Amino acid sequence: MVRIKNNNRGRAAAEWSHDVTDMIEIARNLRDDFDERAPEHDRDGSFPHENYDQLREAGYLRGPVPAELGGGDADLVEVARAQRALGYGDASTALAVNMHLFQVGAAAEGFRASGANEPPLRKIADEGMVMGSTGAEAVVAGEWSTPTTAVLDGDEYIVNGRKYFASQAPAMNVVRVNAADSATGEILVIAVPMSAPGVSVIETWDTMGMRATGSHDVLFEDVRVPAASVGVRLPASAPAWDPKFANVIKWFLPLTAGVYVGIADRARDEALAAVGSGRNSAFRDEALTEALVGQLQTAHFRAEAAHEQGLARILEADNPVDAMVAAITLKDAAIEAAVETVELANQIAGGKSYFRKSVLERLTRDVRASGYHPPSVPVSSQMIGRRTLAQREASAAVEAAEAVTAG
Repeated sequence: MVRIKNNNRGRAAAEWSHDVTDMIEIARNLRDDFDERAPEHDRDGSFPHENYDQLREAGYLRGPVPAELGGGDADLVEVARAQRALGYGDASTALAVNMHLFQVGAAAEGFRASGANEPPLRKIADEGMVMGSTGAEAVVAGEWSTPTTAVLDGDEYIVNGRKYFASQAPAMNVVRVNAADSATGEILVIAVPMSAPGVSVIETWDTMGMRATGSHDVLFEDVRVPAASVGVRLPASAPAWDPKFANVIKWFLPLTAGVYVGIADRARDEALAAVGSGRNSAFRDEALTEALVGQLQTAHFRAEAAHEQGLARILEADNPVDAMVAAITLKDAAIEAAVETVELANQIAGGKSYFRKSVLERLTRDVRASGYHPPSVPVSSQMIGRRTLAQREASAAVEAAEAVTAG
């Protein structure tokens, strides 16, 4: 077990040389540089600190922060599309920074609604603070809790636990921790500075794909934080259906899915560029190649359509829970089509895609991570089905009541 210190690479706002204008434009401007470094980071499993430096300097990290607080005022749709653009060049960097952006977006939405979250949003805009998440635990449709504990001691909580899949662990400055309140059973979301005594990063991330996300474990040993650090309290019973949780998931899943649609974009382009040049596809019958390309285009269309239509449904939702379910549906549909797109791209490119030097080889490994973002199948399917049936039952009850009134 190897423990490493957090590498805080924040820099003062005065050192930034670019203003935020358009997150999508920033992503497109940076992705070629990231693409050049991606094979090395993938091979070594190293974290792309230099990419984060560029993202910070370009204003990408503060893109969702409201303009009046020094950010780019990017909304959900812009950030999700920007993540797709960034994922085209370097999926690992895009997925890592995703764990910062979805929290910033949700916090910014809270600020616009009630004025909440101003201090952390200003720190993100002014100091380049990176937010981390430890939410990659089992999300279920019913009762759920976490083994991480929070014990109230005066005006402080003492946090103990170990979190896994903490993406961008080497770069984050503050991490939001889900911990069970020992007194109430509520799930608390607590902001913990990575510099706090008792916090350590344990290098565990050695995986098939997304190798440069730095998704190590984070250990909390008798970590003391002010009680005021609790940002959200979720009920011990069925926390996944709480509107506060739903508002965060509404941001998390479309941004995450955007990364994988970006992978599908890249895989399609690589496949089309490879037509006729593969080691076992150069002499394929032209009609078969045409059929495979048609299947590729169809799968890619479904990935893109799921992402865009899903975003529209989130915006149309009447409440946070319906928006969350739309986001879950978006994620499941988009990543299923993205995986199929990558598989078809490999068939079209032929044996050359099997070599480690092939971009498609890396994309094939990276896209497999899509199945592990909570809520994942089959829990995600259960949540979609439960909400759909509940809505159907509610509609039937309304119709029955109207019929009685009319009669």
